[in-house]
Amino acid sequence: MTGTAAPTLPRRTREEISAEVRRATLELAEQLPFKDLTVDQIARAAGLTRTAFYFYFRSKQDLLRATLEEVADETYREADRWWHGEGEPEQLIRTAIEGVVGVYLRHANLMRVAHEVATYDAEVGALWQRLTARFIDGAADHMRREQDAGRLRPLDPDATAEALILMTESSSYSVLGVGRRPPAQLVDTLTAIWFHALYADAA
Repeated sequence: MTGTAAPTLPRRTREEISAEVRRATLELAEQLPFKDLTVDQIARAAGLTRTAFYFYFRSKQDLLRATLEEVADETYREADRWWHGEGEPEQLIRTAIEGVVGVYLRHANLMRVAHEVATYDAEVGALWQRLTARFIDGAADHMRREQDAGRLRPLDPDATAEALILMTESSSYSVLGVGRRPPAQLVDTLTAIWFHALYADAA
C-alpha cells in the first residue's frame, strides 16, 4: 500500500530564526522587565529549544546588543541623507529626521528596552554610548564640511553635534515612546531647531 508522505515544512533560515527570536523577546518585554525574562521563555515564544537559542545567541543581552546594532545601522543610513545628500540644507535635515523618527517608531519597544537595560548592564550601556558617539561624530564631521563651505554659522561642531543629537534622542524617546505628540509634529519641531541652530544668520 502506498502512503501519502506528510508535507515537508520549509526550514527557516538563520536570519528568519534570529528575527523571530528578536520579535518574541520584544513582545515578552512588553509584559515583563527585560531583566526578569529567561532564556527558556524567549526560546519557547520563538518556537525553539533552550539549546537552539544558544546556537544563535550567547545570552539575552547578546541578543539585545545585536538587535540594537542593526537598528542603529538603519538609523545611521537615514541620518546620512543629510550628511551626504544633495539639495537645500533645510530639506535635507527634514528628510533625515523623518527617516530617523520613522525608524524609532518602528522599533519603539526595542528603544524602551535598551534604555532600561543600559541603566544596569555595563555592556549594553557602553554599546549605547558608542552608538551615540557614532552619530555625534557623523554630525560634527558634516558640520565642519558645511563650515568650510561657508554655509554654517560660527559654532563648535563637536559641542553642537553632541547637544543636538542628545536632544533628538531624548525627544524621540520621551515623545514617541509614550505617544505624547504626533510624529509629524516632532519632525517639524526638530527640523526647525536643527536648521535655525546651524544655518540661520550664517555668514
